[in-house]
Amino acid sequence: MEVHRQHCQNCGSMDAHNIIVREPGEPTTIFVRCMQCHTLVARYQLRDYLHHGKDIESFIRSHGALSRESARDILRAFEEASEKSQKDFQRALAALHEEGKEA
Repeated sequence: MEVHRQHCQNCGSMDAHNIIVREPGEPTTIFVRCMQCHTLVARYQLRDYLHHGKDIESFIRSHGALSRESARDILRAFEEASEKSQKDFQRALAALHEEGKEA
């Protein structure tokens, strides 16, 4: 696993702010903005998004039109994404700790 902490290429700050954009028919887009010099650091387009601590309605909204899927399938996908995100987050933190890159 390769793990990095995002930093601003302009000023080197690691203090960043995410701006989340959702538009119908488009993938969720994340713009990362430096809080020190206010420049754009990165842009990500997501095919899968889970906001930890939010309920299933947030998960459904972020995945767009899921009307053709059953509620059971949506709930299973939400539960799997929640569990996987926690495990992957812990793995990433452990990798950062091992490499001495933790905050």
